[in-house]
Amino acid sequence: MNPKHEKGSRIIIVTGGSGSGKTLLANHIAKDIYGGDCEVISHDMYYIDKDRFDPDYRVDYDAPESLDNSLLAQHLMKLKNGEAVDAPIYDFKTKDRLEKTLRVEPHKVIIVEGILTLAVPELRQLADLSIFIQVDDDIRLSRRIIRDFVRGGRGALEEGGGLEGELKYYFEHVKKNYKKYISPLTDVADIILRNNANTPDQMIRRAETILTKFKIV
Repeated sequence: MNPKHEKGSRIIIVTGGSGSGKTLLANHIAKDIYGGDCEVISHDMYYIDKDRFDPDYRVDYDAPESLDNSLLAQHLMKLKNGEAVDAPIYDFKTKDRLEKTLRVEPHKVIIVEGILTLAVPELRQLADLSIFIQVDDDIRLSRRIIRDFVRGGRGALEEGGGLEGELKYYFEHVKKNYKKYISPLTDVADIILRNNANTPDQMIRRAETILTKFKIV
């Protein structure tokens, strides 16, 4: 345990739809604001092994039940109490957890980023501050295509690959679940940041101001 944080970590949740800039903002906060005194945990690390699902059940990876939320909640409680945890590592190609884990120490701040973090009450109640990144649907879709299809990524693999598969998965799962689970979270998030611009500079500057205001810096 780091003796500097005997009282445990403070938890910041960063959420928003696919392509909103969650990971970018979380990594900026961790690196440029807190330096080595912050750790980022991705909700995606806690996806459930495919073998734990009924073989006839088509897993929806954009719905809360595809994630081991109870385990993440347990880990966050331990970090808040000043205890280290061994977070799982998920392989998106095999859709299984690896045998190895990631050791997470109780830093000053733990950032939890993911599209469904605030949609899970047991996670939401553990947050000291929650940030929702709001981006127009068409902008998020274009960013997702660039990320998953042009640059290559897991999203395009869900329906067999290619732009057609990417769009099919987006409209059948991502967009539907955004409206069902994620969009309503603007009513429960502490802070809402807009990120429609071509660069995230304005969002990042506002986030820095907010963290100072809430005395989390």
